[in-house]
Amino acid sequence: MKINIHAGHNAPGKKACGAVGYIDESKEARKVKERVKKMLKAAGNTVHDCTVDNGISQLDVLNKIVKKCNANKVDLDISIHFNACKQDKGDGKTKGVEVLVYNKKGQVTKYAEAIAKEVANALGVTNRGVKEDKSLYFLRKTNAPALLVEVCFVDDKDDVEKYNTDKAAEAIVKAIASVK
Repeated sequence: MKINIHAGHNAPGKKACGAVGYIDESKEARKVKERVKKMLKAAGNTVHDCTVDNGISQLDVLNKIVKKCNANKVDLDISIHFNACKQDKGDGKTKGVEVLVYNKKGQVTKYAEAIAKEVANALGVTNRGVKEDKSLYFLRKTNAPALLVEVCFVDDKDDVEKYNTDKAAEAIVKAIASVK
């Protein structure tokens, strides 16, 4: 396969760098992205890293990501993110993983469903499933089928206690390989 992947948001400490809770979205998304990229390449896939570390605003980051993604003819665009809601100090329940797509039709939904299932199983968190979101810039503007993975919630203590970079990345790669 030919795949674009990026860590959502700007570099840590810069404008539009993502959510921070018990963990930092920008830092963790980059760790997961690097691991996924390495494993996908090792499996013989062509992988383009479209991460942006030099944006000056949220729109600038999004424009640069989409421009990088659209410069490559690929089968799939993947954006790695971590969700946030409101700080949860631990109630024994995880908020979990979800995968967002522009349209729940076609092959991209198969990838999204597989990723949500594998990440939920690997981390032991709730599978929030696949959600259609036509408002997200990345999903609207990329040429290839695109999905946005929300690995877990940065501000839910139960999610963070179960989160593991390697397990999350391995689950994403396993899910991609499982779709026929």
